[in-house]
Amino acid sequence: MISSFFSIGSGWVFYLVVTVQTAINAGVTTGSILIAGNCLQIMYSSLFPDGPMKLYHFIIIVAVVLSFLSQLPSFHSLRHINLGSLILSFAYTILVSAACIRAGMSSNAPVKDYSLSSSKSEKTFNAFLSISILATVFGNGILPEIQATLAPPAAGKMMKALVLCYAVVFFTFYLPAITGYWTFGNQVQSNVLQSLMPDSGPSFAPQWLLGLVVVLVLLQLLAIALVYSQVAYEIMEKNSADAAHGRFSKRNLVPRVALRTAYVAACAFVAAMLPFFGDIVGVVGAVGFIPLDFVLPVVMYNIALAPPRRSLVYQANVAIMVVFTGVGIIGAVASVRKLVLDANKFKLFSDTVVD
Repeated sequence: MISSFFSIGSGWVFYLVVTVQTAINAGVTTGSILIAGNCLQIMYSSLFPDGPMKLYHFIIIVAVVLSFLSQLPSFHSLRHINLGSLILSFAYTILVSAACIRAGMSSNAPVKDYSLSSSKSEKTFNAFLSISILATVFGNGILPEIQATLAPPAAGKMMKALVLCYAVVFFTFYLPAITGYWTFGNQVQSNVLQSLMPDSGPSFAPQWLLGLVVVLVLLQLLAIALVYSQVAYEIMEKNSADAAHGRFSKRNLVPRVALRTAYVAACAFVAAMLPFFGDIVGVVGAVGFIPLDFVLPVVMYNIALAPPRRSLVYQANVAIMVVFTGVGIIGAVASVRKLVLDANKFKLFSDTVVD
């Protein structure tokens, strides 16, 4: 995404885009670490219901593993991990959706409640919060530096890559969302595994299936965190690395290990201190994905190609910019509002993930 903005130089817009993109990547990495730790906690709690380990212990474990994996030197070196991540996504989607359908059709199916809040203001804020979350979901196809790895002609290949990406996103996000909501109604958790494995009462799926799903999503989250951390690593190492020395020389290896480990530790600290998964996704979508995916591209198009101000293309771009700027602002307010409301439900370094 950053590479598409070089046509306008290195002014304030470029640095604004870099800042927003870095914030998004940090948010995604933080959320991935949080849910990976939560998955380990779910597995641990099913085996040791009265065990002493807390959520932040598992977040530390995930951070240590991610710190080792983050030493892979470049985005290109993650290509096999990306392929494995795709396979894991399909496997997780199919298994967790099948578990939801089985639970919904079983004799001890949970009570379903599909009602909405009676408050009009609550409905409005929730609607814009949902838009922010959807922006995060479908913005995933934009942020990774796919374009920079494609041989010319980039435009046609990028379009094919995005179509494939959105097809995968639609399948892997909507199938569990639909089956999970059908089974548990408005009480479904952001991490549907928590609904399938409630704190009290029996699980709604076989233990072996749930254990396999937890392993799949854990590995998938590690892959996601690795991909989204690469932009931050490249920015940090732009000034710390020395091209005159080898990639694995002491001169480059020491600062790379130190900077990447510090970055992972910072994301893990935030995840452990503020375990708001659903709220993090909403905030990231509102302040990051919406402006970066729907506002800045049309602004850059008008600046770079300069269509006539009275042309349909120019007017349509301005309309898109205005509409999604408003959506982003309202979505940010809704997300922060939800974050403040949820802050009353827990204390710092809580042992549970707040939806």
